[in-house]
Amino acid sequence: MYPAATSAASLAETLRRAEQARRAGRWDDAAAAYRTAWESTGDPRWAGELGLLELSLRRYRDAAEHLRRALEAGGALAPGARARLRGALQQAAQEVVEVAIVVGKPEAELFMDGRRVGQGFVTYVVYVEPGSHEARATLQGHEDGVGRFEAQRGDKLPLGLALKEKPPAPRPAQPAVAPRAAAAAPGPAAGGTAAGGTAIGPVIRVGGLALASAGVVVGAGFAIASAVKDGEAESLREDLLATLGEHACHEKASIVDTRCPQLQDAIRSRDALGLVALASFVASGVIGAAALSSFWWAPSPDHGGVRVVPQATARGGCVRIEGAW
Repeated sequence: MYPAATSAASLAETLRRAEQARRAGRWDDAAAAYRTAWESTGDPRWAGELGLLELSLRRYRDAAEHLRRALEAGGALAPGARARLRGALQQAAQEVVEVAIVVGKPEAELFMDGRRVGQGFVTYVVYVEPGSHEARATLQGHEDGVGRFEAQRGDKLPLGLALKEKPPAPRPAQPAVAPRAAAAAPGPAAGGTAAGGTAIGPVIRVGGLALASAGVVVGAGFAIASAVKDGEAESLREDLLATLGEHACHEKASIVDTRCPQLQDAIRSRDALGLVALASFVASGVIGAAALSSFWWAPSPDHGGVRVVPQATARGGCVRIEGAW
C-alpha cells in the first residue's frame, strides 16, 4: 500500500519514464527515476532496479547498498528476481569492501567516515570504497567506540565497536611517592634465558597449536550461529509473506509489522556472524602455520633471536619470519 501523497498515476508515470530512459540507454535518467520510486514507496523492487542500474554505471558502493536493501525485503521479491539481484550484489561486492559491524550497545548511533549509518541495531553490514576508513559508534555518557581499518577491493571484514561508560570525575592528585630502589639484578635463571638463548620452539609449538585449535572451535561456533540466524530469518520471512503479503515490510507502507525489524536484524546478524567465522578460520590458519614452521626456524642457543610476525587480512594470511639461522 502506497502513501496517500504518492498516487498510483504518479508512480506509473515515474516508472514509465524510468523504463523509457533505460531502453534509450540514458541510465543516469533511469536511475534517478527509480530512486524517486524507491524513496516515495519503499518498494524493494525499485531499490533492486536502482541497484542494477548503478552497477551498470559502475557506482559499486551505491549498487551494493541498494541491492542489499532490496534483498533484505525477502518475500516481497519473486524467487527469480531474488536470484538475479543476489548475483548482481556479488558482482558489486567484488569491487568494494564489505564490513560487518557489531556494536556493543544497540542504542548507539553508528557512523562510517562521518556518514550516519543508523541506530537501534546490534549488527550492520555496510559497503565502502577500498582504502582507509573509520567506523564510530556514539552514545551519550559513553566513550566513542572507534574502529579504523584499511582494506582492499573485495575484502570482507568483521569489526567490533565497544562503548565504555565515561569514568567519574578525577579525584585530587595525591602527593608523589618517592620511587623505591631499583630491583636487584635478575638471578642466573632469569639471565640465562636471554644470554644463553634457551630454545623457544616447544613453547611456540604448544601455545600456537593450542591457539589455532581454539580459533577453529570459535570459528565453527560462529558458523553454526550464522546458520541458526539464517534459519530464523527464513522463518520470519515466510511468516510475514503468509500473513501480510509481499508488501509487509515496506518502509513507506501504512502498516508495518513489528516482526520486520526482527527480520532485518536476523539477516544482518547472519552475515556478521559469517564474516567473524571466516576471520576466525583465517587467524587460526596463520597461527597454526607459525607454530608448525617453528620446527625448522626455532632458534638454538648459538643463534640470535627470531621474530615471527603473523599477518592476516580478509583475503588470507601469511607469516613473516625475521632473524638469523
